[in-house]
Amino acid sequence: MRIHMESLLFEVVLNIALLVLVATLLSKVQLIQNAISQERRSGAGQVFLSVVFGAVIVLSVYTGIDMDGYNMNTRVIAAIAAGILGGPLVGMYASVIGAVYIYFFAGSAAFAMASAFSTVLFGLLGGGFYPYFQRGKWKYRDLFFLTCFAEICDLVIILRMVSPFSLALDTVQKTGVLMTVMNASGILLFISSFNHIFIRQDIESSRQLQMASELGRRCIPLLGNGLEDEENMKELVSVLLEASGWTGVILTDRERILAWKEQKKEDGGQKESALPGELPGSHKELQGKTTESGLPDLPDLDGIPEIGLAAMKKGELEIAYKVPKTSAWYEWMREYSMIAAPFMIEKEAIGCLIVWTKRQWVFRQSDVELLQNLVQIASAQIAMSELERQRLLRQQAEFRALQFQVNPHFLFNALNTISYVCRENADRARELLITLANYFRYNLNEGKYMVPMEGELEHVRNYLEIEKARFEDKLEVSYDLPKQMDIRIPTLILQPLVENAVRYGIGPDGRRKVHICVQETPEEYQVSIRDQGKGFPQEVLDKLKKNEPFGGSIGLRNVNQRMKKAYGESFGLAIVSSPEGSCVTLRFLKEKEEE
Repeated sequence: MRIHMESLLFEVVLNIALLVLVATLLSKVQLIQNAISQERRSGAGQVFLSVVFGAVIVLSVYTGIDMDGYNMNTRVIAAIAAGILGGPLVGMYASVIGAVYIYFFAGSAAFAMASAFSTVLFGLLGGGFYPYFQRGKWKYRDLFFLTCFAEICDLVIILRMVSPFSLALDTVQKTGVLMTVMNASGILLFISSFNHIFIRQDIESSRQLQMASELGRRCIPLLGNGLEDEENMKELVSVLLEASGWTGVILTDRERILAWKEQKKEDGGQKESALPGELPGSHKELQGKTTESGLPDLPDLDGIPEIGLAAMKKGELEIAYKVPKTSAWYEWMREYSMIAAPFMIEKEAIGCLIVWTKRQWVFRQSDVELLQNLVQIASAQIAMSELERQRLLRQQAEFRALQFQVNPHFLFNALNTISYVCRENADRARELLITLANYFRYNLNEGKYMVPMEGELEHVRNYLEIEKARFEDKLEVSYDLPKQMDIRIPTLILQPLVENAVRYGIGPDGRRKVHICVQETPEEYQVSIRDQGKGFPQEVLDKLKKNEPFGGSIGLRNVNQRMKKAYGESFGLAIVSSPEGSCVTLRFLKEKEEE
């Protein structure tokens, strides 16, 4: 009996060694490497892997050891591996292939049904654990126990389905422990033969990530204006084609092709559209036409290829290996395969990037990951550009509103004052009219958002000059300014504060005193506007701090928001208020660039 067991053990080891050798050879085949490493596998790829692993299951059964009509073999290794390496569909189809062979051609009729049923169960078990074990991240301990569980299920199936029961029990007693331990150990060797595929894939993914980062660095500046800049879009597809090794690239928005370019192998150059959105030639002329190299030319279409429309509709990456015969791309797609990835902003597709390469069973996972990374980077940049554009538009709208926000009371009072001065001093009235004209001319200025501080202070002087003519000796204005103020600040940022000081800065004696002080530090200029009124109500200060609207003080809130947007959250209005007066201080950084 001992000699028999040693002989049986030796034969089982030989079978496992044969299976491991087959696994090693299969793992070196490039086509199988690509198929296993592909996460988004085509139907042809699924069938291919199913046939390969189905053949391995058949081989393991064919080389099995006959023991009283029962075929002791390593099919559990091949069937579980099919599911773990190929996924649920491959595991199921491969195990069905093996089950059909077992039922009709292998072993005695007594064990045929039980062995076929358990083989399918093995494939389903492997496929069920595919998400847990995929991409080479498996734990060998878990793999060992999974195979032990599968072998125990096989023994239970034999006991339940094989008749007579004495034959089933005798077979389980003779083979149960040996096959469970050996096959559970053998699957570790079998699976480890494919480890280098995932190691290579990780290295390739890392390389592609670096390439995506480099491409992102080169492409991001071209996406500053979104997808609307035609020249940038043409340059973008050139950069992608040059660095990626793809055969061609198409860039679209939701409605049309923006730019495209393809490699032309017959002359080693590149071919691109003369204008974005135009494809060469006539569709009827190019249907089925081939180049000098024997490859079909790119077909002419009036719109976006179907794969691009599908990707934008679903909001996810699409891969196409073939199209219907009715499609204009049918002849061309016999030689090429395509991937399309949409540019997504807030779950909305705004365009699509379509690439194609020479026809292959499956796309390399690295190509798919590179495209996904590029599209994610581009989508993020486009989204940031759009947000920045919206921010600038909103800021410009607020600025325009401020420009045209003319206090009707101020205009009425100014004209009433000038009309009164006309009767007493025509020259003074003319000066005030010129000052008023300069004031409104500055308000309606179509220049840049940032202006010299001296120009802003001159605008304030014009305002105060008109108010002094109105209040006469009841308004006192004083200045403490440096000789030179070489800095640009947001336009119309000081006048609302000065207007507020004039309006509410009435002292106990009925006089309005406004003092404007500019102080320079190494990093910034500080502008303080003081009055001798009753100070700000606490409610106003609290709402200003929370950025909430309050009363008629729209100007204060507007200035506070603009300062924070231009310089940062810590650069809002600094207000010191008391019953004896108030002081509002603004800080302007020297290094703030002109917008």
